[in-house]
Amino acid sequence: MQRIPVKALIELADPEMNLKLTGGEEIRVPEVRKVYVVGTVRRPGAFPVQNTAETTVLQMLALAEGLGPFASKQAYIYRQDAETGSKHEIPIELSKIMGRKAPDVPLQPDDILYIPDNAGRRITVNVLEKAVGFASATVSGVLVWR
Repeated sequence: MQRIPVKALIELADPEMNLKLTGGEEIRVPEVRKVYVVGTVRRPGAFPVQNTAETTVLQMLALAEGLGPFASKQAYIYRQDAETGSKHEIPIELSKIMGRKAPDVPLQPDDILYIPDNAGRRITVNVLEKAVGFASATVSGVLVWR
């Protein structure tokens, strides 16, 4: 059995890693572990973790194409303990990380990064939109009562 690092084979084009196959060999490709990003992001999903030392909250948010318009500034990482199997909730202050007032937080394979919806902000925006619509209707002289 021989392990061949994909990085050496493809990215570094190491000729020693490019083995000649004669037939009858079995090639196994291990499953790539993932980090799951859910909640108020533009594109939630499961994203592969290539190098666990370099996977962070900001990188996963970039892969998820950023925060949604009503995203909370408080996020959570759900991580399963390998020994006990229990899940831990780790609060993350996105506003501090994005404002460069706190370091970016590393993620581990199988972590779930959850960005909740900011319901208060959503309600405020909806009320303001309705108020602006009402004001523009009364200025134009057209007002419909239901």
